[in-house]
Amino acid sequence: MVVISRLCLALTLAASFVLSSQPQEGPRWSWGFVPARAGAGFAEDGAPALAGRDAPTYAPDEVGGGFVIRGAGDVLVADAEARDAIRRAAPEQLTLAAWVAVEQPQRWGGIISHLEDNGDAERGFLLGYEDDRFCFALATEGADDGDGKLTYLRGTEPFVPGRWHLVAATYDGETMRLYVDGALQASGTEQSGAVLLDPDATFAVGGYRDANEDYPMDGRLLGALLETRAWSAGEVEALASLRANLPGLPPWTDRTFGFLVEPYLTWPTGDAMSVLFEASFPAAAEVRYRRDDAAPEDALVHRSPRATLHECRLTGLEPDRKYFYSVALEGDDGERVESPLLSFRTAASPDRAFTFCVIGDTQTNGAVAKRVSDLAWMHRPNLVVHAGDLVDTGSNKRDWTDVFFPSMQPLLGRVPIMPVLGNHEQDADHYYRYMSLPEPERWYSFRYGDAEFFMIDGNRSLADRSAQLEWLGAALAASTAKWRFAVLHQPPYTSDSNDYGDTLVETSTRGDMNVRNIVALLERHGVDMCFSGHVHDYERTFPIRGGRVVAYEDGGVIYVTAAGGGGPLEDFDPTNTWFGHKKARVHHLVYVAIHGDHLEFQAIDEEGRLFDSLRIRKR
Repeated sequence: MVVISRLCLALTLAASFVLSSQPQEGPRWSWGFVPARAGAGFAEDGAPALAGRDAPTYAPDEVGGGFVIRGAGDVLVADAEARDAIRRAAPEQLTLAAWVAVEQPQRWGGIISHLEDNGDAERGFLLGYEDDRFCFALATEGADDGDGKLTYLRGTEPFVPGRWHLVAATYDGETMRLYVDGALQASGTEQSGAVLLDPDATFAVGGYRDANEDYPMDGRLLGALLETRAWSAGEVEALASLRANLPGLPPWTDRTFGFLVEPYLTWPTGDAMSVLFEASFPAAAEVRYRRDDAAPEDALVHRSPRATLHECRLTGLEPDRKYFYSVALEGDDGERVESPLLSFRTAASPDRAFTFCVIGDTQTNGAVAKRVSDLAWMHRPNLVVHAGDLVDTGSNKRDWTDVFFPSMQPLLGRVPIMPVLGNHEQDADHYYRYMSLPEPERWYSFRYGDAEFFMIDGNRSLADRSAQLEWLGAALAASTAKWRFAVLHQPPYTSDSNDYGDTLVETSTRGDMNVRNIVALLERHGVDMCFSGHVHDYERTFPIRGGRVVAYEDGGVIYVTAAGGGGPLEDFDPTNTWFGHKKARVHHLVYVAIHGDHLEFQAIDEEGRLFDSLRIRKR
């Protein structure tokens, strides 16, 4: 059997899956696949084939057809028998190839993957893309540093979204090579020896999937190939020539022109507000805005150049004032889409009352997050504070576009959000691109009314003399606000059952020891409350100062875990802690009202039931 002829047959006729053991050059494993319109035969587990949707979708023939992949359910996954075949082959050479049209670039994109990339543990291989460049990743025994080490080759030219490309990667035991449309774009010699595989890794086509990450492709797949032999440059070029017409076909997409992410608000001040939104295709944009008592024809216009993600900072506003705004997108072909007329209120001045909601750990459960955000919207707060873990996987763009932002509308279209980083954000670029925040963004403070919020990154060091702890001490010392709130993801104090030690069988640190380093500063500078997330429940402590419960009037800081935005609920230590006051294992939000010397505090579950409340008066 000649594997290239098998692939040619697959590309023109139907699906194929081939396992072979041939004497020449030792054991060989080869595979060719295309999801044809008829007879694709997605097999059930137990057969050496790929499993995917029962009714796959195909693009029109005039744009080259292809199997449409929109999400995780469309990714094709090999069964255990196929994974074992790859492992038994113990390849010392490798060729991967696919005809692919990627519609939506993303940071971590997979086409063919058999990869585990978890921290420093790196094994397997990947044919994929990073943003708008194709890539090839490989780990081998020759570069193994104890837990595997991947090398990435990245293409030199951006691909055209929605247009067909032949992407191929080869490894001959010494050199990695990446080809696009038959031309060599990158090579490297960092890897050597046999391919280093993880026996439990998923073999997927149409995405990148490992133990804790799932990045489905957004686009089309026409054919794919894997062989444990390194193809020559001539063979790759010959494969490209077989379907040389494909790259010349017009780009195609099943997405329509409009808002991929609807307009939302961040970073409110007395004289400015950030309006952000994302278009499904590159577009010029304009934001029209006016005071609520101004005529529509007197609206000011903020124009934003052609892009997909737009960040528009509206300035010259008046404090504590309602404004109307709308957003219009204009595409390259003259398409125009406008948002509804929306509104916001600028930050209150120090003498004005205001309200805010605290939500944490919305993560992956969009239905619950939607109920919580709609509950917050019902109360019409001035501000939303998010305690981190906005999404489940920060590097997965779809967690933002398909889960977080849809679940938080209409709230964020009219109420600005100010978040902190959670561990699930992964410090990924998406967080910084989607959030317009004061510098340095990883941590920051902002003033709203008679309160100042100190937004802390609990994922980074807060040890003595760390840059962040030094900043926090200086910011607190300089604050003149009457009310002071700290916000971070990991809780300094928690009665959780097992995040910091399994309380059924052993002791617990009762909180994150890195963030415990902020406690002395909070007490020294009169912080009233510290809000956190991470532990998926609700807890309000007694006021704490000097490691003991004291009266609030004596400088006690109240710690509130408000991590009920959508993540799966956790539980509490079966025995109460020395600081534990009010607890609830429910999805929820916290609602706070500030007016002069008075603070009103309520905790409300996702069904709208009040289950905790508190009133404080400043002396």
